[in-house]
Amino acid sequence: MANSPVTLGAVVANTDPALIPGPEPLIGQHVTLERLTQKHFPDLYENVGSHSNIWAWISHGPFSAPSDFDHWLNPHLQKGDGAFYAVVLLSGPSSGRAVGIIILFGAHLSNRVIELGVLFGPPLQRTRAGTEALFLVGGLLFKKLNYRRLEWKCDSLNLASQKAAERYGFVYEGTFRQHQVVKGRNRDDRWYSIIDSEWPMCREVFGRWLDDGNFDEQQRQRSRMEEIRERLR
Repeated sequence: MANSPVTLGAVVANTDPALIPGPEPLIGQHVTLERLTQKHFPDLYENVGSHSNIWAWISHGPFSAPSDFDHWLNPHLQKGDGAFYAVVLLSGPSSGRAVGIIILFGAHLSNRVIELGVLFGPPLQRTRAGTEALFLVGGLLFKKLNYRRLEWKCDSLNLASQKAAERYGFVYEGTFRQHQVVKGRNRDDRWYSIIDSEWPMCREVFGRWLDDGNFDEQQRQRSRMEEIRERLR
């Protein structure tokens, strides 16, 4: 009896490994992403580290004192398998201050995969600046650093994180049941991703949403990202 044919995955023509992000800042119209240094720690404690709701689904935090927060951040100044970025606003009442953290970690360079973590303080939440920060990261990873997969994972009970992932264009892949124990409680993880073939559409949606023409005189959005995506399909 002849052996049944074996079905294999598609050939990956680009076999070059992905790269770890370098020290250069990512500069946008509303934010700059700067590699984390100790100069960012005071702002980040005020805007991120001291806010209990930001840390509800995360194994660390919240932090009751700046020194505790600094102790958590210090080992990440030299992140071997990724990068920590401070998100610095370029306008508004908090201009020049670090108000969020973007974490790129768990890089598998030969597979060209990396995971994204987002910790946004109140001045960055639900803002144009926050959306632009994700746009800058996606452009860096897919256009310059040769990644083919960007992962987003969150607690299955963290509805805000799920909504944000879907708004940005991440695709839900499934739930890993009893994946972690966080602060003594069960955590089921929802996994999302954007892959390189999806990034051109995501980039277009980001660009159209961020465009000045998408905002009225009161800086209210005219079209949501979901609406723009649907029109482009």
